[in-house]
Order: sequence, then C-alpha cells, then structure tokens
Amino acid sequence: MENTNTASDNKPKNQKTILVVDDSDTMLEHIKALLESEYNIVTKSDGQQALDYLVQGNRPDLILTDMEMPNMNGRVFVRKVNSDPRYGQIPIIFVTSVNSDMIINSFKAMGIVDFIIKPFEPKELVGRVHDMFSFM
Repeated sequence: MENTNTASDNKPKNQKTILVVDDSDTMLEHIKALLESEYNIVTKSDGQQALDYLVQGNRPDLILTDMEMPNMNGRVFVRKVNSDPRYGQIPIIFVTSVNSDMIINSFKAMGIVDFIIKPFEPKELVGRVHDMFSFM
C-alpha cells in the first residue's frame, strides 16, 4: 500500500489528522475508508515509517496503531513517541488482535488512551474516534 495523506493540501484547517499504522494493507484501506470522509488520514506500514513521518515535523491529532508489526512494532513505536516531548501528548489507540492481558499491561506501561480488538465492528472504530475527539 502506498503511504499517503488524503487531500493534505486541500485539508480544511479544522479537519483532524489521524495517523494509522498497520502492516496489513487491507486493514489500512479499511480504516481509511471508514474515517476519511471526516478526517485527514495518513497511513504507514510499520512503526519506523510512522516515526519517520513524525520526525519530519508532522503532528497528527490521533494515532491508531497495531501492536504486532515488522521493523518496529507498536509497543516500541509508542514508547518512542511518548518519550519524545515533541510528540508525547498525541493520544494513541491500539487497534490490535493481541490478547487483552497484553493490552492492559500496555495501558499501564505506556499511557495508551484506548484499544480496539480486531476484528472490530466499523461503528465501534468510528464511535471511539469520535469520542476521542469530543474529549480533546
């Protein structure tokens, strides 16, 4: 999958940007299709690509990331984001098929704001994202 910004040059000033990180092209396309009518969606295939995107000075309003990915998994990516004061306040939601005990430990250790278990209902993902932005 090509890693893209949707309509980044034509993005309304008040439109929120969501960085979606997953090694599955199918999952990236699915999440993008669910959210792109309301949000600017940027997709990356692993934590290293996502970190490179942030290092370039980009600052999304929310990050949705898988936990299990090649190159740099979601846990390492989240630790790096949260340890850098330039990005540490970006809310992060895990979207993953990893068991709940691991996620609960990740919440405590990494400050994840929410998690969604794959496979998920489209309404659940859209609702959680909407809820996140209503509290920001």
